[in-house]
Amino acid sequence: MTDDQLFSVAGKVIAVTGGSSGLGLHMVRVLASQGAHVVSISRSNESDSLCPSGGEVMEIIADVTKAEEIVQAFDEAEQRMGPITALFNNAGVAHMARALETTPDMFAHIFSVNVAGAFFTAQEVARRMIKRGQAGTIVNTTSILADRPQKGTAAYAMSKACIAQMTKALALEWAGHNIRVNAIAPGWFPTRINEIQLGGPAGGYIKGSNPMRRLGEMQDLDGAILMLASDASRYMTGTVITIDGGHRL
Repeated sequence: MTDDQLFSVAGKVIAVTGGSSGLGLHMVRVLASQGAHVVSISRSNESDSLCPSGGEVMEIIADVTKAEEIVQAFDEAEQRMGPITALFNNAGVAHMARALETTPDMFAHIFSVNVAGAFFTAQEVARRMIKRGQAGTIVNTTSILADRPQKGTAAYAMSKACIAQMTKALALEWAGHNIRVNAIAPGWFPTRINEIQLGGPAGGYIKGSNPMRRLGEMQDLDGAILMLASDASRYMTGTVITIDGGHRL
């Protein structure tokens, strides 16, 4: 097998939740540019430039906190694209607030999307793969804040720690079905979810405290995205790949 074949996602049907903005939008573009048939699932169609030249992207509006919408989204996706072979379980929200200022509504919203939404989306995809006797891969999005929280991120960091542990638990349960479950833990990448934080005084501190003295750039994720979606990771499961320029050190 050549290197091109090893990392190839050409012809694979790959779903990305939270695919209309931020890291999810980049995942959609990278995968489609490499020949994957991509299903972008998000609560709203916020992007007018999902599909790169030559790529194929199907957009579905769905809320991952609603079980019936998750089922309907994958029914629709598979009717048009065929069986899902990979899921990038990326939908997420954040409320930057210190622990004493975090309200029950903030906490419930974060855990509803980031934890319950991710779990039941993975569950639905795995059920379909197992029913067909089909191998597959699920890639969750956690964060370096799961291991190295900062002030003002308590609820968000807790939710991402849940995802890191969920990745291991699901990998253990589904390995016998040849379903791999791994995760990407990005460091500080400028997106809409953190633009206020990175745009203020904290942004300079975060950049300066990184051993590489910079924030992440979207293309820094590409290698991990393609590896985890392809046969290059066929003997990897339960692994969290940190992409942070050494920020956690």
